[in-house]
Amino acid sequence: MIGCWVREREAQIDRIDFFVRKCPAANRYRNRFWLERSWTFEGIVLGTKVEQPRIVVSPPGPKARELLEKDEAYISHSAVRWYPLVAESGSGCIVKDVDGNEYVDFNSGIAVLNVGHSHPRVVQAMRDQAQKLLHYSWTDFYYKPLIDLAEQLTKITPGTYRKKVFFSNSGAEAVEAAMKAARWHTRRLLFLAYTGAFHSRTFGAVGLTASKPVQRRHFFPLVPEVTHVPYPYCYRCPFHLEYPECSLWCVDFVDEEVLKKYHPPEDTAAMFVEPVQGEGGYVVPPEDYFQRLKKTLDKYDILFVDDEIQAGLGRTGK
Repeated sequence: MIGCWVREREAQIDRIDFFVRKCPAANRYRNRFWLERSWTFEGIVLGTKVEQPRIVVSPPGPKARELLEKDEAYISHSAVRWYPLVAESGSGCIVKDVDGNEYVDFNSGIAVLNVGHSHPRVVQAMRDQAQKLLHYSWTDFYYKPLIDLAEQLTKITPGTYRKKVFFSNSGAEAVEAAMKAARWHTRRLLFLAYTGAFHSRTFGAVGLTASKPVQRRHFFPLVPEVTHVPYPYCYRCPFHLEYPECSLWCVDFVDEEVLKKYHPPEDTAAMFVEPVQGEGGYVVPPEDYFQRLKKTLDKYDILFVDDEIQAGLGRTGK
C-alpha cells in the first residue's frame, strides 16, 4: 500500500465471510478471510483521500464466481491462488473486483507496485510509447528508451564500479541468466544456496529454491550441483546458538564444514543469496553477516549473486 495511514474507528460492522461455499471451482480455497472492523484510511494517494474498503456484495460475487468456474476449466493449475479475488481495476492503493467491491491493496501486485495502481505518470509513459512503437525485438535491434533506462539504472544502483544491465521478463529469467553467466564467467559448475530460499520454480532456478518440497517434488534430477546451507536465522538458529556470542558460526560453517570437506571451492561458480529471505519467513540476517560471508567467498573467487527480486529496488522509497 502506498502512502496510506490507518486509523481504526470504533464502529463495528458485521463479519464478512469470504470463504466460498456455493462455487464448486473455489473448493480448493481453504483459507477464510474476514473483515471484522471498519477502518478509515487517510493519505495522499494520487491526490485523493481514501475512505474505508467498500463491500457491495459478499465476495466472491456472482461475476467473480462465473469467472472462477471458467478459470477452473481453462487455466493451468500450476498457478497458486490464495483467495478468490477477481481484480478488475485499481487506483493508488485501492483495487476493485469485478463485482464492484473495493479493497485496500496490501499485496501491491506481490510487492512490485511501488507507486500504486495506475499512477498517471506511469500510464502516460506507457501510452506515449505505445503510440510510437510497441515492439521490435530488442534482442536483435536497438531501442533508445532501453539504452536510457540501462544508463539510469547503472547510476542509481549501489557501487562505483563499471556496470551493465540485463533486462528480463521475470525474476525466474533473471536467476536463470545469473546461473548461466556465473558458469560462463568462472568455468565452474557448482553453486551454493540456502535452505528456505526461493529463487523461482523454472527448471534451473528450482535447484536453488529450498523452501517447500512441493516445488521440487517429481522434478528430479534437477540441474546439478547445488549445496544448501542454513540461512542466518537468529530467532530460530539452526545451530541453537545466540548472536552475537556465536561469532557468526553460520559463516564459518560454510567455510569449514562445506567448502573444506565436500563442496570444492575451486569448482564453485557462485553463491545465491536473498538479503532478506522472503518465502523462507521474511528473515533479516545480522547486519555484519553478508560482509563476513563476502570475504569468505572472495577468498575462493566465488561469485556473490544478490537476488533482490522480492526485497529489491525502490521498496523503501529511499
